[in-house]
Amino acid sequence: MLFNLNPQESWWQSTRTLVERRAKGASAPLRAFELIKNSKNLSVDDALTQERQVFLELRGSEESLALTHVFMAERASIKVPKSPEKSIPSINSVAVIGGGTMGLGIVAALRGAGLPVMLVERDQASVSTSIKKLGAQYDRAVVREKLSQENVNDLINGVTGTDDYGQLTNVDLVIEAVFEDLDIKRDVFARLGKVCRHDTILATNTSYLDPQMIAQSVPHPERFIGLHFFSPANIMKLLEVIPTDKTDSAVISCAIQLAKRLNKIPVNAGICEGFIGNRILKRYRSAAEALVKSGVAIAEIDQAMRDFGMAMGPFEKQDLGGLDIAWFQREHARAAGQIIPETLGDRLVNAGRKGQKTSGGWYDYAEGSRQPLPSATVSQLIGEVIADKRELDRLTIAGRLVAEMAKEGAIILSEGIAQRAADIDLVKIHGYGFPRWLGGPMFYISQCDEQEIKRLLDRQPADALRRFF
Repeated sequence: MLFNLNPQESWWQSTRTLVERRAKGASAPLRAFELIKNSKNLSVDDALTQERQVFLELRGSEESLALTHVFMAERASIKVPKSPEKSIPSINSVAVIGGGTMGLGIVAALRGAGLPVMLVERDQASVSTSIKKLGAQYDRAVVREKLSQENVNDLINGVTGTDDYGQLTNVDLVIEAVFEDLDIKRDVFARLGKVCRHDTILATNTSYLDPQMIAQSVPHPERFIGLHFFSPANIMKLLEVIPTDKTDSAVISCAIQLAKRLNKIPVNAGICEGFIGNRILKRYRSAAEALVKSGVAIAEIDQAMRDFGMAMGPFEKQDLGGLDIAWFQREHARAAGQIIPETLGDRLVNAGRKGQKTSGGWYDYAEGSRQPLPSATVSQLIGEVIADKRELDRLTIAGRLVAEMAKEGAIILSEGIAQRAADIDLVKIHGYGFPRWLGGPMFYISQCDEQEIKRLLDRQPADALRRFF
């Protein structure tokens, strides 16, 4: 499109719309577009002068500071520390346990990096089904012209399917991606401990469970580590690296090296419920529900976050992924004896509203449509705990939710779960869609003074947040 030598005004309008949509709120891409458009009526010298003026203006902007912050954080994250005790293990072959959505995404990410993969399923029928699903995933990429058929053939040929754990005797790395159940995961690693080499790195892809609980019976626990991929794993760039207190430093370095090879951003995370990303996500959702309880409309909150630069608001995002996922975690915690107050989401799931897959979650959905519609049923289900309608401007709504993210991030820092505030920003940008040009929640809030934070939180900042600044 950009090589059109004599574009009409309609072309410029449609291209501007495309740039604006892809920019999602960032100003620099649109400024660049306008420079290109204006240059057709300027001399070369005048066009270059105008370009220099805009560059100098943008270089000193808050957006530039945020992008520089993210750039430097990304470069720091992929630096592989040298182990003082031993060399970093080489990864030349990988096995993935489980051919569900996450497992197949991990397989695709590994194959994209040229690594041969053994996909392990519970029986031969499941192996065949998973391989077919992987092929269908690649076929869709061919239709979108992301891959050629020759590429697909090469990728598929690098995957071996099996239901025999005995085939894993010589793999360098095994990544478990089975159902999020402690007993199931423990059983997988008990079997792996019997057949794998003593130096094979064993990794769990758990989202919430304690890796140390999973690894209790693993022989040579120094080679065990958590590798939390984000779905779809072949696209999302974040990889939370979660060592246990027994994980060897060389294994941690190997995980960072692997992430770099997969073109992912690795972030070291300590062990707690949800690690860094999902722990902050839990606070974000809770804060969004608190706004609803205070009388702010669900759709208004979602629109505020879209205006802020997120691809989706918190409620439509839950509808897409399924409300029952977080509900299951809460129910599991309650069954373990934790006191978890009822949430608005609990009311919806208990009424059979799990999101788009049941044609109703926070919104209603017409059959075959993903368009969210206001729901009278939701109003009825949660109406008794909702205050009178309350108007807040959208920037305040977004700022309040970001401030809550940063508050949880500050607590995470104080507990040593994250090593740097910039790591938290990387997690939210690359795992949860926080706008890159705003620098992440920690950077964004660091640009606010204490009075603004107090206004956004509707209370004095917590000690952890004040210490952070």
